[in-house]
Amino acid sequence: MASRALNYALGAVMLTCAVTASAPFAVAQSAAAQPVSGRPEVAQSFDQNGLPILLRAEEVSHDQDLGVIVARGDVEIAHGDRILLADTLSYNQNAKTVTASGNIRILEPTGEVIFADYVELSEDMRDGTIENLRILLADNARIAAAGGRRSNGDVTEMAKAVYSPCEVCQDDPTRAPLWQVKAERVVHDQSAQQVEYYDAVLEMYGVPVAYSPYFTHPDPTVKRRTGFLAPSFGSKTNTDWFLRTPFFWDISPDKDATLDPILTGDQGIIYSGEYREAFDTGYMEASGSFTIADERIGSPDLERIEEDVFRGHFFSDGQFNVDETWRWGWDVNRSTDQSYLRKFSFWDDPGNSMTSQVYTEGFRGRNYTSARAYSFQNLRQGQQSDTPVILPLLDYNGLGEADSFGGRWSLDANFRGLTDGDDADSQRFSLQAGYRREFIANFGLVTTVSGSLRGDVYNVDQAQQRDDSGRELDDGLTGRVIPRVSAEARYPMARYSVDGRQVIEPIVALHAAPNGGNNEDIPNADSIIFETDDINVLSANRTNGLDRVETGQKVVAGINMAHYDDDGGRLAFFIGQSYRLHDDNDLSVDTGLENSRSDWVGRVEVSPNKYFSAFYRFNFKDDEFLANRNELTLSAGGEGFRVLTNYTFVRDSLDPAATAVEELSLSISNKINDYWTTQLSTLQDLEEGGGSLSHVAGLIYEDECFIFSGRYVRTFTRSVDVEEEDSILFRLTYKTLGEVEF
Repeated sequence: MASRALNYALGAVMLTCAVTASAPFAVAQSAAAQPVSGRPEVAQSFDQNGLPILLRAEEVSHDQDLGVIVARGDVEIAHGDRILLADTLSYNQNAKTVTASGNIRILEPTGEVIFADYVELSEDMRDGTIENLRILLADNARIAAAGGRRSNGDVTEMAKAVYSPCEVCQDDPTRAPLWQVKAERVVHDQSAQQVEYYDAVLEMYGVPVAYSPYFTHPDPTVKRRTGFLAPSFGSKTNTDWFLRTPFFWDISPDKDATLDPILTGDQGIIYSGEYREAFDTGYMEASGSFTIADERIGSPDLERIEEDVFRGHFFSDGQFNVDETWRWGWDVNRSTDQSYLRKFSFWDDPGNSMTSQVYTEGFRGRNYTSARAYSFQNLRQGQQSDTPVILPLLDYNGLGEADSFGGRWSLDANFRGLTDGDDADSQRFSLQAGYRREFIANFGLVTTVSGSLRGDVYNVDQAQQRDDSGRELDDGLTGRVIPRVSAEARYPMARYSVDGRQVIEPIVALHAAPNGGNNEDIPNADSIIFETDDINVLSANRTNGLDRVETGQKVVAGINMAHYDDDGGRLAFFIGQSYRLHDDNDLSVDTGLENSRSDWVGRVEVSPNKYFSAFYRFNFKDDEFLANRNELTLSAGGEGFRVLTNYTFVRDSLDPAATAVEELSLSISNKINDYWTTQLSTLQDLEEGGGSLSHVAGLIYEDECFIFSGRYVRTFTRSVDVEEEDSILFRLTYKTLGEVEF
């Protein structure tokens, strides 16, 4: 940073002065020194690139006998966007040197301001010296040096340099800043793009806290360079202490790698790394880790230890454009066991499962085509069943042009091959054609009519002879054909008031299809979990996926109500319910859609201003005031104090294999003053026998030159191989210089 500023200073002076001196100005000259005074003198010339060079001073003289041109009094040279100000400027044509002295200020186009008492430069601009250098950088950082020298046109040396981005104390400008770096000598080699420090000391409040006889880093023109990154160390319950020393390898402009070994107290060395490469048509990334460590397997009551097991993970993704229509890519995520990523916790929590896929897809107009292959890894603890492999999954979605009546045709096709060692293997082909048209009456009624015809063909190899309800299952071909017609009417009504507007929109929809269509021979792989909510209640088919389809006739009714303030405030409410004219017993085993009436579903949004917002979603049983799902998110406060809470409740009746969920998360952020901020958060399991899931406490200090953060995390979740964990992390960041993490 210091050498960059000095280079700006020398470069600016040499460029403006030498070019100016070597080019003839339109001013009167005589054989002897003939000063002209009284009013500012102005001279103008042009450099070799045609840019104007403007010289302004109170007095300009030229001694032809001595070969000296002198400008005195508020000297100003403007060359492009760069401006040099000084008290005196002199150009010696015989000695081929340019000097400037007295209140030198150089205004760089990038925002830096350079101050000096005296500069002396060679005419060829390759060598020069500067005395009492002071620089104000564009990011308000400051640098000062007793002097500097440039040689060979690309090597700059500074003596007794001091660098700091901290503000100077207004009451006592001589007081030492929060932190600064002092060095006896700083060398900047432009050709090597390298900055070297000799005898460098880091000071905090003027007190030396760290010393290095020598260290080096790339100059600001280098975006990346091979070398060690900032190390970090700390402590975790599952690993004991750890030390990370990442090494960055700049392989070429289009590829790089990071080697990140992690030394732990309990688990030995974890070998970790990442590789990245960019191409003309796409990119690819790959990361992973491995170690030889013990693994606990079984249950807390009955466990055993596998010693010296190979454990690790691999993540990779990439995407490449073939042409303007087609692209292909992959996203692969695998781990050697269920607990590896949670136990070492140096990477993002993968949750309960990981998905890997390879795909190709094309976009053209209103048409979309894709081909994918999926595999899954179950990370839940306990007995592991075989996970399915989907190969291939082919999709086509097309939407036609609007016809002369204003309607549009659509065509959707799907083919899926599914292999599952614990369930039926199957191949499915689905095709659906539809037509949709919208009518808008003069009085505001919006009516949408649509029709579709869907056909599904399955080839099934059942794993069992009977399903969970005892029904017999057959292998071979099976299928269904389902025609459907629908009509939906909306009548939005608006009222305008002094401070905003109100909108009421009742909605009624009719959907009709033949009863049945979900026979027991069709396996259910993608429609297992179903829930009516405020998003799908108006849909003709509320099921997920294609294996199960909602048939029969039903009526849906709902209403939207909202108030919108002119200043941006919002209050909105929606509630809806559907009613089936006939029960569908074929859906009772898998989805719970057999009931004639759906649950009451809806949402409430309250956001009167930027200081408060609330969002509530609900699902209540159709025959009693009993919640199946409640979701509430509240946010209150401003930049100084902010509270965010989220409450989630899901009744276990939605899926017999699942347990009820009731959780509460709360986070508080408090900005005590301009520098200090505190953060607290907690996650609670409110179910009987639950308790705390995690606690987080943080403290942050930040000013113009320094960031300090402390963070404590306590997690209560555990398994046979993962213990409840305490971790403490402190991070110290010197702005513009680097950071220390521990």
